[in-house]
Amino acid sequence: MSIEALKTEVRSLPAEERRKLMAFMVALDDEAQSGYAAKLAERIDDPSPDRWRTAEECERELGFGR
Repeated sequence: MSIEALKTEVRSLPAEERRKLMAFMVALDDEAQSGYAAKLAERIDDPSPDRWRTAEECERELGFGR
């Protein structure tokens, strides 16, 4: 089945079914990024001030320049 066919099918779904599909797709994406949550938690819990970033630094590093 092509992406276009999938898009057509998804458009025809009731809102509740689309929400279930989105939740399923997010769960699939999370599975594909094994270890990501653990790595992120490790960084969040890191007590070393020399590795902390300001909000501005994070935005710049992520390409969200103001």
